[in-house]
Amino acid sequence: FLLEVELVEAFYGADIALYKIVDAPQEIIDRIPSVELNFDFLDESAEKFYCLQSSPSGPTGRLLNEARIEGMLDHFGIFQDEVGGNYLFEGYRYLVKGYFRFGSSGAPYLHYDTESNRFLANAVQSEASGIQLSIKNDREGNFQYINAIASPLYIVKDGLKRHIG
Repeated sequence: FLLEVELVEAFYGADIALYKIVDAPQEIIDRIPSVELNFDFLDESAEKFYCLQSSPSGPTGRLLNEARIEGMLDHFGIFQDEVGGNYLFEGYRYLVKGYFRFGSSGAPYLHYDTESNRFLANAVQSEASGIQLSIKNDREGNFQYINAIASPLYIVKDGLKRHIG
């Protein structure tokens, strides 16, 4: 479906934005897959961590890739935006190892909670870094990355809770 969305709040420093669907019948909204949020700040010992990416092939159109948190970054970067003006990315990020397709910014990281037997969204893949590592350290023509940077939902927990209850 193509649905109209409206920006609710942009958390620029975290490289995360919250949108809401507008003018769509509830029966359409009810058919959209969803996952609950988890605001825990995970560490390197976190297991069952995955990145859900879009995929150009396959019947489901999705890739669920295993990922591993390798460490934490206290990130700072400047995003140069000629339209709205420059803004800063800053705050804690996960340094994640796994397989990541080019263009997978905004993909959710899911943590499988064995106690509740379900997946919970915990972070969002970010392009907020010039240090994102690539295969053979050669980004030119190479669109398969082995490392990524993810923004934990923890860093925008208060703002998200203000909007979603």
